Amino acid sequence: MSNPNANSDTTLRHSDDYLRFKRYAAITFVVAAPVLIALPPRKLDLYTISLASAFLFSANHVVADQTGRSIMERLDARFGGRKGPGMFSDLPTSRAEEVSQQIRLAREAARQPELQRQRAQQGGEQDKGGLTDLGKKVWMGGETEGWRERRMEEERKALEEGKGYGDLIMDHIRDAIGMEKDGSDQSSTEKNGKP
Repeated sequence: MSNPNANSDTTLRHSDDYLRFKRYAAITFVVAAPVLIALPPRKLDLYTISLASAFLFSANHVVADQTGRSIMERLDARFGGRKGPGMFSDLPTSRAEEVSQQIRLAREAARQPELQRQRAQQGGEQDKGGLTDLGKKVWMGGETEGWRERRMEEERKALEEGKGYGDLIMDHIRDAIGMEKDGSDQSSTEKNGKP
């Protein structure tokens, strides 16, 4: 008959060997799987998906072996463990949550007059388009009302003269950066006083 202590020692040794094998295999897959995925041919097929899943399972095992909690347990504790209105609350009791909510409501009530004053100021600054005066100046630049009609008229005249759309675009660019048609800079000619 076999000795029960020898049988348990053998079982314990096999169990330790198995755990050590799993650990080394997981570390090997964590390193080797991305390397094998990066080697040519780089394509998304069953081989690549199996290497990616081996990497994920191995990384999960290594994290669980090092910290005692796997990645899935961490995610479950963070997002799925708590339910209800206090899901993101770190307060220990429901009474603490009630007190916190009362404090929050008191702060909001104290800020209410200031918010109403700010809304009134913003309402006064906005005109019918919804833009403030500064916003309208920035958006419109130096253009006045009816700019679209003027641009369409300029475009029609230029096309009648035989210019193409490329010439029109270059004219608009020259106008935007302040260059004359001959290519010289307007600001330098204005400084020198010579045209």
